[in-house]
Amino acid sequence: MDEDMRTLSIMQARTLYPASETIAYFNTAAIGLASTAVAVACHEYLDDWTTNGLDYYRGEEAAANARQSVAALLGVDAGDVALIASVSAAAGLIAAQFGPARDGQNVVIGEREYASNHFPWRQLAHKGYEVRQVPFRNGGLEPDDVGRHIDAGTQLVAFSAVQSATGHRSDIASIGALAREVGALVFVDGTQIVGASSVTEDLAFVDVLATGDHKYLLSAGRGMGYCYLSARAQDEFVPVSAGWKAGAVPFDSFYGPAMNLSTTASRFDQSISWLAAVGNEASLSVFTTFGADVIYARNRELSDLLRAAVVDVGWRPIDLPEANRSTIVSVPLGGTEPVALLADLKKRALLT
Repeated sequence: MDEDMRTLSIMQARTLYPASETIAYFNTAAIGLASTAVAVACHEYLDDWTTNGLDYYRGEEAAANARQSVAALLGVDAGDVALIASVSAAAGLIAAQFGPARDGQNVVIGEREYASNHFPWRQLAHKGYEVRQVPFRNGGLEPDDVGRHIDAGTQLVAFSAVQSATGHRSDIASIGALAREVGALVFVDGTQIVGASSVTEDLAFVDVLATGDHKYLLSAGRGMGYCYLSARAQDEFVPVSAGWKAGAVPFDSFYGPAMNLSTTASRFDQSISWLAAVGNEASLSVFTTFGADVIYARNRELSDLLRAAVVDVGWRPIDLPEANRSTIVSVPLGGTEPVALLADLKKRALLT
C-alpha cells in the first residue's frame, strides 16, 4: 500500500466512530469510543437474546476470537493469553500465589501506581512482605530508581507500561532485566499501551501482562480483559479461581468428580460477560481493517500534533524524554477548576 492510500485508509477510521462526527475526543486513556461495529454487534446480540433466549455459545465463540486478536497484537500465541475480569483480578490472582514471607522477602511497586496495580500488592504486607514503593521521577518509574530498591529478597516487581496520569512510558526491558537478575517476577499493567503501541519486543522481560478492554481496545462496555502469562508463570502458578472456563474442554467441565484443566493459559480464565465478549470481538476488528502498525503510527502522529497544539495555545503538557513518551498527552491544570474546564470543553464539543 502506498503512502497516499495508507493515509486515506486511516483517515476513514473516524467514520467508524459516530461520536467523532460531532466532538473532538481526547479521553481514550480513560475510556474508548464505541464504534458502529460494536453497537451493531451488541444490539443484534441483545435482540436475539430478547427474542430467542441467550446464545452463550455465541458469546464463547466471540471470546475465543477476541483472545486470538489480542494475542496477535501482543505477538504471542493465543494459548499464552487468559481471559480475565480486570487488571486488579489478574494482580490478585498473582498475589494469591505468595505464601508467608521469609526474612528479607519484599515486593517492589511504584509509589503512584494506579490502584489496580497498587492495592493488590499492598495486601502482601499482611503476609510479612516488605512492600517497597519507588518514587516517580519524570512522571513514572526510572530503571535506576527501581534498581536501588531491588535486592536478593525481591520476589516481584510490578509497574505500568504507561502511566495514565502522566503518559510516562516505562522502560520495560530495563526494569524487567533488573528484576530477572534476582529471579523476581515481573508484572506489568498494559492497559495504557495494548492497542495504542506495540509491546511485543518487551514481553521477553515480562512474566505477566494484564490489560482491560475499555481503553485502547475500544470496548467501553467492559467485562472482559486479557492476561499474558509467560511459560514460567504458567508452570509455577496455580489457577486458584479455576471454574468450568479453566477446563481443557470447558463445556465438558461443569461438574466433578474429575478435574481436567487446560494445559494452556486458559486454565487461568475467569468467567466473562458474554455481551462484553461480543463487543470485544467487534471492537478489535479495527485492527484487522487498518493494520496494527498503521494505527500505532497514526497514534504517534496525533499525539505529537496534540502536544504541539497545546503548547501553541499557552498550556504546558508534562515534558517527558522522547523515549518515555506515549500516546497520552497529560496537561497539568494548575489553578484551573477541573469541573468548570470540562463543562466548558463539552460546550465547545471537545471532550478530555
